[in-house]
Amino acid sequence: MSLKITVAGSTDRELEGVVRSCGAAPSLVPLAQLPAMAQATTRQADVLIVDLRGQSSVPPALGAFRRQHPTTGILIVSKTLDPDLILSAMRAGANEWLAEPVTHAELDAAITRIVAHQASPAVSQTFAFVGVKGGVGATALAVNIATSLSRVATSGALMIDLQMSRGDAALYLGVEPRFSVADALDNIHKLDEAFFRSLVVRGASRLDLLAAPEANGAARLDPARVKALLEFTSRQFEYVVVDVPRSEPGALDALDAAKSIVVVTTQEVSAVRSAASMAARLRQRYSKDRVLVVMTRLDKESEISREDVEQVLGSPLAFTFPSDYRTTMAALNKGRPLVLTNHTNLAASFERFARMVAGLQSEKAAAPEGGWLARMTGRSKTRKRADQEETQ
Repeated sequence: MSLKITVAGSTDRELEGVVRSCGAAPSLVPLAQLPAMAQATTRQADVLIVDLRGQSSVPPALGAFRRQHPTTGILIVSKTLDPDLILSAMRAGANEWLAEPVTHAELDAAITRIVAHQASPAVSQTFAFVGVKGGVGATALAVNIATSLSRVATSGALMIDLQMSRGDAALYLGVEPRFSVADALDNIHKLDEAFFRSLVVRGASRLDLLAAPEANGAARLDPARVKALLEFTSRQFEYVVVDVPRSEPGALDALDAAKSIVVVTTQEVSAVRSAASMAARLRQRYSKDRVLVVMTRLDKESEISREDVEQVLGSPLAFTFPSDYRTTMAALNKGRPLVLTNHTNLAASFERFARMVAGLQSEKAAAPEGGWLARMTGRSKTRKRADQEETQ
């Protein structure tokens, strides 16, 4: 079986060569033919690549093409990542976007995502992380889990920073957002996919971030709006990770969409007591099975043992993470999630926990990775992923 790929509006032999290097024999058509393709009742290509490098706007016929052929994946090629052009393309139904120079690896990865989405619509999972006090590492944990999940997602991964007064997710991801979660909540009644995509910023490993507002003293969260936001994002992304403020009822009372609510504590006496109280309240609100308590910065030499912590909690810890404060701070200063280095026990523990909560098999047992062509022909790539996680 081979994919049928059409390239519209391109006279670039180099782009055609990259498509061919991915194992496809593309059909080349002028952009002027797009209206006729939009009206055609016969099945079109599996993937339509639209070259907009010579255009200043998205062809009006692209939206009509999407409506007529909803199963065809649309990939846009442009000179730059122009925000206005991207927004227009997303509104017209584009699935992927590449800026020049287009490489074999980037094109193969984009087509792989399109094919995976067409073949198996993903079931969305939302995970909420709540620190019992400041400084327990809840944001660092949430960022690394979100990044881990983004690497295996076929339909996108999103992190939402609901820390309205002091959110640090953007710092951990090394991005500078133009908009924030406040913009989404203020416009919740007119939220659609295209508008939402304009609010998020893309971080490492294709993780999208809906950041916290920069200004302090933001208004209290409205639980109805937060709940509507999480319901909306669960329809748009395969994985959603939410950093939840511990003292904000508008967030804590709006987690109905979450598969798991992760309470983050350390071995400190005050933190453990707060974790027991918070977990009890959340379990009463959402059920026992959905609330997990994890412990960061495990110190095996501490006077407070794991068994002591579990006795206070009245239940087992779902997971413990080793202590590596210096490495965590170095990752924060670089604006690069720790799981993307994969050279520490802490990074490996993030990967394992992400797979555990998402119900994924360990990477050791997973099938060899390859692009769409490799999987269709059975010729998997033998090289290891550069960012493969450490295993125990």
